[in-house]
Amino acid sequence: MTQTAIASLLFLVALATAEGLAGNETVLAGFPAVGHRFRNCHEVHQATAGSADGVYVVFPYDCCPERPVRVWCDMTTDGGGWTLIQRRDDYAEQEDFFRTWTEYVLGFGSVAKDHWLGLDHIHALTSQSLSQIRFDLVDFEGESRWAKYDFFYVHDKSDSYKLEVNHYSGDAEDSFTSHSGAWFSTKDRDLDMADSSCAASYKGGWWYKKYHATNLNGLYHRGHHESYADGINWFDWHGHHYSLKTVTMKIKPKF
Repeated sequence: MTQTAIASLLFLVALATAEGLAGNETVLAGFPAVGHRFRNCHEVHQATAGSADGVYVVFPYDCCPERPVRVWCDMTTDGGGWTLIQRRDDYAEQEDFFRTWTEYVLGFGSVAKDHWLGLDHIHALTSQSLSQIRFDLVDFEGESRWAKYDFFYVHDKSDSYKLEVNHYSGDAEDSFTSHSGAWFSTKDRDLDMADSSCAASYKGGWWYKKYHATNLNGLYHRGHHESYADGINWFDWHGHHYSLKTVTMKIKPKF
């Protein structure tokens, strides 16, 4: 191994360690082999036999191949290789998802717990190839459902992170296709089609139109809530007055 290669490897090891310590997380595979940088969890899964669920450092940006992003990789569900872009769960300390536009663009939270990966990162990941998205949902009674869409794309900031999604399968019923074509809205940037701000009313950042059938960045109400449609709602499973316990949104290339 050349001195340059050794230096490169040491840098990547240091980067992975620093990324893990900064977020109080364990980076299971924070660096790729010398000469190659994985763009997403699917590439890690294909290249690394027996790879486990956990925090990895990937390099999703075609424009900026040196830019690292820390992600959680689901290496077991539905064939593995899924990159999480969002997670909610019943943690003692809940992350605040009623955030500003800039925070939703950049991302927030701990990738090992509840978090939003960031619209810029999501755009970069979905720009690599044809992408699919999977939702895994659990309620407070212990029942679970899933939904998968074979086409998922998020535009860049010049088009306000517009959503395109289609081709549903699963057992949760389709509560997401109706959001296709919507721009992303937050409490401080109203881009929905309603007369008032859906993000302000429903307490989250999301691809709202005049209504919503999903609101997975809403308030963590822990089950039934009297307020209308401002919880972690999946309408076609539990309606607008039930907030789910566990939600993950994860993506990977279709092919």
